[in-house]
Amino acid sequence: MKYWGAFVAACLIACGSNGADDSSGTDAGTDASVGQDSASKDGSQTTDGSGKDGSQQGCGTCPTGYTCGSANGAPVCRSSTTQIPLFTNVFVILMENTTLATLETGVNGNKAPNLKTWQGQYATAADYHGVAHPSLPNYIALTSGGTQGIGCDCGAAPGKGTCYPVLDVCLTCSCNQATTGHLADQLEAANKTWMDFGEDMGTPCNLTDSGNYVTRHNPFLYYDNVQTNASRCTTHVVDYKNFDPNKPATFNFIAPNLIDDMHNPDPPDSTNIPNGDAWLGKNVPPILASSAYKAGGLLVIVWDEDDGSGGIDGTTDDPVGIWVFSPFAKSGGFVAKSHYDHYSLLATFEDGLDLGRIGKAAQATPLNEFFPAN
Repeated sequence: MKYWGAFVAACLIACGSNGADDSSGTDAGTDASVGQDSASKDGSQTTDGSGKDGSQQGCGTCPTGYTCGSANGAPVCRSSTTQIPLFTNVFVILMENTTLATLETGVNGNKAPNLKTWQGQYATAADYHGVAHPSLPNYIALTSGGTQGIGCDCGAAPGKGTCYPVLDVCLTCSCNQATTGHLADQLEAANKTWMDFGEDMGTPCNLTDSGNYVTRHNPFLYYDNVQTNASRCTTHVVDYKNFDPNKPATFNFIAPNLIDDMHNPDPPDSTNIPNGDAWLGKNVPPILASSAYKAGGLLVIVWDEDDGSGGIDGTTDDPVGIWVFSPFAKSGGFVAKSHYDHYSLLATFEDGLDLGRIGKAAQATPLNEFFPAN
């Protein structure tokens, strides 16, 4: 949270009302799939141009529910219903607690030269939103299609399902979830790979906050079928130092530490935005230079929630920042005007990786305004 008093009030409200999002664990695992292909779950694209499925040359064989098209002049299979292109790899960097207006002030004030440069080169949005307060429910929503009953920033370790120890509030907030049908489950069912990288995590599958590392920014630690499966957890949830953009997973979730994600200092001062921008300036270019990205990847830098964190009543829903990079996306300073949120982004990942849809992503409109028409 950006302000201590507002944090306490928002935390009290969040535990009773589940923040700004009314979803629960009942939608998890529901698959209202869009373009799911049980015979081609890896969503692979051959490049032999044979057109064995009757598609145009250049795409190879598109999965069921996808047709050969183009984006920025490059051939690519696209969802027949939403026109989202199939991506080779997805990278998402989740930043913290910064309202779009605050971020724009920093960018225009030369406190974020990298974001300013990319704003003119790639694509952003004017009306993108989080779905809840405080932070953790947004991370869960983005990876499972619902907040799963979480209304506070509780710990991931067993017995630590509470908010911060402020006046003993939120002690009944539960965080360890038996949820299935989250994004990692979808990826594995489709024979695709995934990783959750936490900066300064240290030991793989680390369930204990330490220094500038916090578990609440690594959502896959909160799914029981990941956390309680030692092999699965230690293989997939690791320190960011293990990230290699030249050898990425199909889906790569990246959580910078509390300084580098713009969360701290808290309350904010003049260093939050410059610190985050400097980290992005060091870590984004290697992704953009990688063959995985150039071959048809998607990189998204997005913020979890606005910096007021709901103020006193927990209801504010100011736009937050999102930067979208892809060889298939619009660029040159394009600004999307449509209303989008974290469910829209999850739907984009799912359509772009031929996974089907889960939870509230099933009804969401993906970020199709960011991609040129065929």
